[in-house]
Amino acid sequence: MKVVFLHGIGDGDPDYTWLDGLNRGLEQAGHPIIERDQVIAPKYSRILKSDEHDGAKLPPITYRPKDEHVSRREFERRQARVYRRLRLKDGVRAYGFNMIPELIWATVPQQVYNRLSLMDLDQVRRYVREEKVRAAVMTDILDHLPNHGEIMLIGHSLGSVVAIDLLDHLSTDLHIRRFITIGSPANIRALHDGSERLLKKFPYGRVDDWSNFISVRDIVTGGRGLSRTFPGAQDFELTSVAGHDADLYLGDPAVASLIAHSLYPPKDLVPAGAGVAVRMSDPEASMLLLQHFARAVARNIKDADKAGRFRAALRIQRDELADELRQSAASGQLLSPEMHDMMNGKVPELPHRWEIHEAVGELVVLAMTNCVAPYEIDAAEAQMLAVGDIAVSMGFTRSRGVAVVEAIREVSGRLKGGGGVPWGQVLTAAAGLALLAAGPVGLAVAAPAGAFGAAAITGGLAAFGPGGMVGGLAMLGGLAGAGAATTAAAVAGGGGEAGAVPNLQKLIIRVSTEYARKKLDLPFDPSLWYQLTDFEGQISAVINRLKAFDDPKSAKIVHLTAAQVAVAALLRFMIEKGLSPKEITDGEKKAVEA
Repeated sequence: MKVVFLHGIGDGDPDYTWLDGLNRGLEQAGHPIIERDQVIAPKYSRILKSDEHDGAKLPPITYRPKDEHVSRREFERRQARVYRRLRLKDGVRAYGFNMIPELIWATVPQQVYNRLSLMDLDQVRRYVREEKVRAAVMTDILDHLPNHGEIMLIGHSLGSVVAIDLLDHLSTDLHIRRFITIGSPANIRALHDGSERLLKKFPYGRVDDWSNFISVRDIVTGGRGLSRTFPGAQDFELTSVAGHDADLYLGDPAVASLIAHSLYPPKDLVPAGAGVAVRMSDPEASMLLLQHFARAVARNIKDADKAGRFRAALRIQRDELADELRQSAASGQLLSPEMHDMMNGKVPELPHRWEIHEAVGELVVLAMTNCVAPYEIDAAEAQMLAVGDIAVSMGFTRSRGVAVVEAIREVSGRLKGGGGVPWGQVLTAAAGLALLAAGPVGLAVAAPAGAFGAAAITGGLAAFGPGGMVGGLAMLGGLAGAGAATTAAAVAGGGGEAGAVPNLQKLIIRVSTEYARKKLDLPFDPSLWYQLTDFEGQISAVINRLKAFDDPKSAKIVHLTAAQVAVAALLRFMIEKGLSPKEITDGEKKAVEA
């Protein structure tokens, strides 16, 4: 597999300093270096500087998806794998589906601003706006690329813009095993003005995954990722990168490790059992029960599209669960044979271990559990039909499951009738048990720090709910996406840990305060820009993942989209009023005026 590198503005990096940086990172991680004959690095700076492009024509679009929905769901599953690989790396901030990390929104010292002249993006603007220049550059690069097989595509600065543009023009037999963009200015609005072609539809079936790395100390990115502009992008902030140069990004351990994973894939051995007979614990049994119930829900969904989205979301959740179990096994925790099966992608048979008094509680929680949280896919009647199915799987008659469903409907009907009682929080079941319903947001908010790591599977789950099992099941129902649920709740202005993330109202207050200070000729804080860009990245990351699976009118998507639009408007206001860092304000004005 060849590594294709598209350079930024300037002379095209003839000395391959980008490769030196990457090899430095690979060596530090214990991997072989990449020789020059393993890379393809077209030099197109001469084309950007020349005015002789007569006859240049844009290459044809070669990617025409038939079913983009299916391709996107598989793409998001691959994105989730990259996310899990990078989210625990030192010096990496991953956006979206994680617990809110410790915020780094302290005032950014003035000296960290990169003083390079890269905000003068003439070559970038020329590529985007002059079709003949664009055609000549794309044609030249395509002439260097193979017509079949797999490549890894890396785009730096201007090269990221070119790379994005190339994605739907590649040979039909050429597949991108990994797409990485670094120091990208592709989020700048002025670069898209007057252009109707810059990847309006992402080729999910041609690209395995897309990781975009940014640094708040790289002035070209403005501290903003690409996820809001391009739904295919997954942003990662590198806290140790202190500039714009490609070798700084590629030498970062996280970037180098992601590249090494494709070039030198590990031999994933199927984990063997521990050799010790370990009886399945109650939390593990509840976990397995949830998997069987989710499959029963999927079987009962009549709408084909909805069933497809539900199953695709469930596959991602199962991947997350297997990863958590691997972490538990790696930490030395003894797992039952059933959990080893789950770790290796198999759902074992459900044991008949529940007494009826226990089963009632489990069935109630199952009926109230969103099996694919944080995705919101209305299973409607399928959820209730699945309760009868799972009752049979647990060793009871279907009539027992039907009785549970009837109790839920009666209670919910009464509570919906008035009184302002949130019936999804407290439920009195037929057996008289007061149970905490499986609302992932509430459980995520209540969870102690560290409850979402490997220890959660083996220990932390037992602390939730009556007898451990019920709460454990509810917790598992939202395990993989609980962080996103917390984020979404906070973004929408409700729920979430106090002070964990600012809601939209707080951001409006902050912007208004700083603007008032500026109008009164008082000192104001330009680093507020980075608070808003960080917030925008969080919102965009959640929206992009949810849209592939959620119902079109999902309340969470509606609220998050409104917040996303509002944050974008606040950022535009800050630029217009000179509230952003001076370098960003000046650079944006140049781009708009050009």
